[in-house]
Amino acid sequence: MEKGNRGTMKTSVDAVSGVERKITVEIPAEEVDRRIEREFAELRRSVPLRGFRKGKAPMEMVKRMFRTSVEAEVSERLVRESLTEVVKEKDLKVLSLPGVDGAKISPGRDFVFSATVEVIPEVEPVDYKGIPVVREKVNVTDEDVSAAVERLRESFAQFHPVEGRGATGSDLVEFGFTAAAGGETVDKSDAMAVVLSGGLPYGEEFERRMLGVEPGTTRAFEIAYPADFRNPKYAGRTVAFEVKVSAVREKKLPEMDDAFAKQFGDVTGLDDLKKNIRERLVAEGEERSRHTAEEGLRKALAERNPFVVPATLVKRQTIAMMQDTFQRLASQGLDLKKMNMDVDKMSERFAPNAERMVRVSLLIDAIARKENIDTSFSEIDAEMKAMAAAEGIEYGKVREMYGSEERMDALRDRLLERKVIGFLMENANVTEGSPE
Repeated sequence: MEKGNRGTMKTSVDAVSGVERKITVEIPAEEVDRRIEREFAELRRSVPLRGFRKGKAPMEMVKRMFRTSVEAEVSERLVRESLTEVVKEKDLKVLSLPGVDGAKISPGRDFVFSATVEVIPEVEPVDYKGIPVVREKVNVTDEDVSAAVERLRESFAQFHPVEGRGATGSDLVEFGFTAAAGGETVDKSDAMAVVLSGGLPYGEEFERRMLGVEPGTTRAFEIAYPADFRNPKYAGRTVAFEVKVSAVREKKLPEMDDAFAKQFGDVTGLDDLKKNIRERLVAEGEERSRHTAEEGLRKALAERNPFVVPATLVKRQTIAMMQDTFQRLASQGLDLKKMNMDVDKMSERFAPNAERMVRVSLLIDAIARKENIDTSFSEIDAEMKAMAAAEGIEYGKVREMYGSEERMDALRDRLLERKVIGFLMENANVTEGSPE
């Protein structure tokens, strides 16, 4: 609000709920009249009227022609300015300022209106120490190491043309195909390569139909796909395939010996490779165990601190989760338009997790304040240096990435959350076992 001799604006703020405040404002008639008259004077100076030079039209004519629009403009401006002033004066953490429908001013009368705003609640965290947390014990067996070594060996498999037989399971088949459903072509490719093991990407029934094919042959067949099949082009449809086979190749695995092991960096032989793999599996297991334990702690923290969470924050988090899902699906090459996704049902499904995430975020901020946990510039700087080292890029590039205030705040919040969760884990009742 502007300052001046205009009487005193009266305000009150009443709690409607834990996340809502009702702001009532009364602006004295003299201020209302002053603002209206000033707006008319500005219009008279700037708006040309037929038959009069700019600024020379009679004021009564200006008022008669523009009264409705002037009063609406002054009303909107007074609402916006006074609400902003109250929010600042009362230090309200408002999520958004609403419009006030039906708030109309009248010359010579006090302007009184009310608006209900959603605020970030003042959270007083309780029972956040001594939370029971189950942390899974990591146990890497010889069988785990052998399986990992075998997966590594599989990744170096080579495929060689077969002679004198048709395709069998685990062979690589190269082919072109057309797929039709309901009298129209739904998919086609001139060059595909599929390993007949695992059902990707056309399903296990497709692979069964391809067993025995030989190079240079054509095979036609139909498959009835279930409604929940992962590819929406095929889901719930009976698809007729015509496949032209160009090659069949069998898989050849490398010998598992010291020569194979020495391909992988500073490794002296097969035993050394297995030792490195075991260490990696242990580190990965510890990370999974830590993550699972922290998720259990977050869930318990939220359950111990029931309070009303602002609907606006839950909606924002839900939208962010949905956008992340859409991006992941699109990155997999799926056409979102053809998937006919029910956005409302998806939102309902995500909402409970979104609400818990918002609750935990508010609790973490409150615990940080209560326990005087903060993030220093040196910690932020160290994190950026670690990111630069992990990504193999210059430190200055990372600094540029976080040059904006918004991105720097996001990094600071992430580090603060990490410190608070670490504090809670240190003060938790941690036992070893299998999480439910």
